[in-house]
Amino acid sequence: MSWDAHKNIFIPAIASVAILVVAWLVYWGLKKAVDAFSRRRNLIETDPGAETRFRMIERLTAVLIFFIAIGLVFWVINIDALNKLAIGWFASAGVVGIALGFAAQTTVANLFSGIVIAFAQPIRLGDNVNIDDEFGTVESIGLFYTSIRIWDNRRLVLPNKLLSDRAIRNYTLVDPRMPALVELRLEYGTNVEAVRKLLLEAAQDHPLHLDEPRPTVQVVEADNLGVTVRLMVWASSQMDALKMSFEVREAVLAKLPDVAAPVGLNLTKVAVPHQPSK
Repeated sequence: MSWDAHKNIFIPAIASVAILVVAWLVYWGLKKAVDAFSRRRNLIETDPGAETRFRMIERLTAVLIFFIAIGLVFWVINIDALNKLAIGWFASAGVVGIALGFAAQTTVANLFSGIVIAFAQPIRLGDNVNIDDEFGTVESIGLFYTSIRIWDNRRLVLPNKLLSDRAIRNYTLVDPRMPALVELRLEYGTNVEAVRKLLLEAAQDHPLHLDEPRPTVQVVEADNLGVTVRLMVWASSQMDALKMSFEVREAVLAKLPDVAAPVGLNLTKVAVPHQPSK
């Protein structure tokens, strides 16, 4: 098979391969540049909003690059049907997009919702969120789906359109500080001041507590069975608040008999903003 006799086949084939290789190299270079920039600026820790936007731009650019590359491949291959397809590929991109929009409204809705989420940012990569009574960390925001790593290491994968329609409780956005709440049910006659002092000491001795706002203990309920006192102590994040609530409760439980002896003491569940349930 001589070159001269079949150059009309070889040249388009080589050009097609070259176009695809160049497209891949451009995408690879873009991804490497975004990864390097993200690592250098430590965006996932310092600016998760920017990290989310860059990742969405990276995905959208990849779609555009390969859309153009495939159109060029159809154009350079010396086949009349593919040449016509290439012309329609580019010239009618808007019409095709509208047609695909009607044919796959859910998919298109997920795509646009993903873009809105990435730039409006009700959630960002690394945020701690509560969605449909599931608590977890935002792991990825893709073109069509968002993945939430649940507290027990499961993955909650939600279509972007569905996610954009849900109420989201974000524990990280704006101010990640959260209060840890521990409630004790005490019998009438219990030395409330002694219990208050014990709760405050246990909170202030915990390494995760914040000095501001200051910890407080209040009587929040009184009925014919007794009184309820509640400790509120602040932590730097929702997970720290959860951990501190458990450990403060254990510390208070160990010392409580020395300062108060309420009959039928009932240590209620830890009242943090969200406690994962199995």
